[in-house]
Amino acid sequence: MSQTEGWVVTALGMAVVYIGLLLCIFFIQLFSRISKRITWGDTGHGEAPHGAAPALSPTEPAAAPLSLEPISADVLAVIATVLEVERTLYVSRPDFRLTIRRPAAQP
Repeated sequence: MSQTEGWVVTALGMAVVYIGLLLCIFFIQLFSRISKRITWGDTGHGEAPHGAAPALSPTEPAAAPLSLEPISADVLAVIATVLEVERTLYVSRPDFRLTIRRPAAQP
């Protein structure tokens, strides 16, 4: 293979890669525009318009505010035990984090 043929093969290979990337960008944009036009209904898919607050129906109660009552010593002991067990089990993963979220109070 001569040097000219090598450069042609290199240029064709690079062109194929960049054309493939451009096609990927095109299809991602196309699917994004198509999905914005679809009415998803009540299935919970899609995005709300920016700046729009979620509307509550008259029969749906508003979320109760979180109470700031102190946590009992028994619950704190259980949380500390769970954290210690998690730390012991995943000692080889120093970047592992455990997040505990308090559920909203149900009326």
